Amino acid sequence: GNGAVDVLADSEFDPDEERDRGVILYGNAETNRAWPALLQKAPIIVTRAGVRVGEHLERGGDLACLFAYPRPGSRTAMVGVVAGTELTGMRLTDRLPYFTSGVAYPDWTVIGADALSVGLKGIRGCGFFANDWTISRTDTAWRM
Repeated sequence: GNGAVDVLADSEFDPDEERDRGVILYGNAETNRAWPALLQKAPIIVTRAGVRVGEHLERGGDLACLFAYPRPGSRTAMVGVVAGTELTGMRLTDRLPYFTSGVAYPDWTVIGADALSVGLKGIRGCGFFANDWTISRTDTAWRM
């Protein structure tokens, strides 16, 4: 509710400033310069070619990925990630209600653009992190 955000280009972002402030990163590891500083140890990586969650790789330029991960150097701040593989994947994130009160997502979610026409069947995978922020094998589901 009533929050305010500062919007910065990735070229203006200094990861050493205000370490206890939450960050929302848009883009992917190839399109956002802040990715290495904020998500170097994250078990999820999004590139133009696909989304890797632990050992699992989903390929495609039409994928959207949402996840949250602890901000390096902070005991309290998180990095919220709104990522897409290519333009189609990023545009898909425009349709996801992640800033709506009462919406609940798991720790990470990967969605294909076909979700716009097939609904829940377009969710490729989702799950929760383990207590050490690795991918939980028991709390992960992939659509086959």
